[in-house]
Amino acid sequence: MISDTMTAGRPQKNIDHPGVVDRVEGKRVFVRIEPRTACSSCATRSYCSMTDLEDKVVEVPAEGKDQFAPGQPVTVSLRESLGYKALLFGYLTPFLILVLSIFGMMWLTGNEPLSALTGLGLMLPYFWWLYQSREKLRKTFRFRLRA
Repeated sequence: MISDTMTAGRPQKNIDHPGVVDRVEGKRVFVRIEPRTACSSCATRSYCSMTDLEDKVVEVPAEGKDQFAPGQPVTVSLRESLGYKALLFGYLTPFLILVLSIFGMMWLTGNEPLSALTGLGLMLPYFWWLYQSREKLRKTFRFRLRA
């Protein structure tokens, strides 16, 4: 579901998912998001991994004075622009690395197995960098909770 909020006087679109608080650990709230049939009518369904059939548990930092308890219904929000950024990091960049390296090696060597191995080999440093950047990415991709 898409919703609008105001940030710094400007409207901002959010991607919202209803969920239930699974557990609370200090300043972290773990929310279970169940797949919904409403996903079929959502405008961003083709970009979203929430349309899978299994429950997802997301970690959300508890902000301010909000108190959450297990079993409490909440709404998890993410800015729509961050959804597109996640697509870039998770799908588009690895795809481009893979395809460009395969075609580049094919053009240089004409060797299909070497090209495939090079493409897969170049994925390792990218995903290693992504893993090493996880704390920075966690700060960038911040979910918000609303009771």
